[in-house]
Amino acid sequence: MGNKVLISYSLAGRKNALEITRKIYGYNEYSNHSKYKYKRNGILSGVSYEKISRGCIMIDKKDEGNVVRGFVKLKLKIQVIEM
Repeated sequence: MGNKVLISYSLAGRKNALEITRKIYGYNEYSNHSKYKYKRNGILSGVSYEKISRGCIMIDKKDEGNVVRGFVKLKLKIQVIEM
């Protein structure tokens, strides 16, 4: 467990919390009465992560830079704790 990083973020007071959550985790989009399905990737797509609780994820140390950069781009308040 030595190469893990715990990232905590807050969506409190944000009117667009669903939009930000979709940008973090990604989502599936359906069109034409579910005839077509599109996978929309998020910041954590392609990253091995474990969701600890609401607003708290654990990722590998090697992926920390990209994830933190994405969170800063979304203007989220974050805390990073190395384990």
